[in-house]
Amino acid sequence: MRSQPLMEMRRLQENDCQLLASAIWLLIPESDRGGNIASHAYLKQALADKNCYFILCVVDSTPIGYLSAFRFPAVESTSFQVYLYDIVVDEKFRRKGIGTRMIEELKRCCIEDQISRIWVGTSLDNEAAKRTFEITGARKVGETYVEYIYYLDEGA
Repeated sequence: MRSQPLMEMRRLQENDCQLLASAIWLLIPESDRGGNIASHAYLKQALADKNCYFILCVVDSTPIGYLSAFRFPAVESTSFQVYLYDIVVDEKFRRKGIGTRMIEELKRCCIEDQISRIWVGTSLDNEAAKRTFEITGARKVGETYVEYIYYLDEGA
């Protein structure tokens, strides 16, 4: 009998549409999904894009952690950067190093892709996120964070 559950941490590939869909369904709150469910074709397109990073942690075939990040050219230099957009860990698995391991996997992928910098932001009161970023070697460069969003699909 196995004493530890089988854990897998990896960057998703184009053929991982169903795995990404189940991770979104299980880990992203319905209120954050906006009521829209991405189609298989849409997820396949996102997974095929070399500028998109989707890191997933799976335990016994069930997604328990999800990270998304995006590569873009840094116009102030001659290199690419990655913006770590989202990181979510199932509540039952928090404070067990899952977020840290997903960030380390992202860093490994970025080094492999010759990325010069990863940028991430969080709210001032998100102590868990700040602790995770500091543990994984991020340097704090600001003291405030204000978030805005443009909804371009809404009528005028």
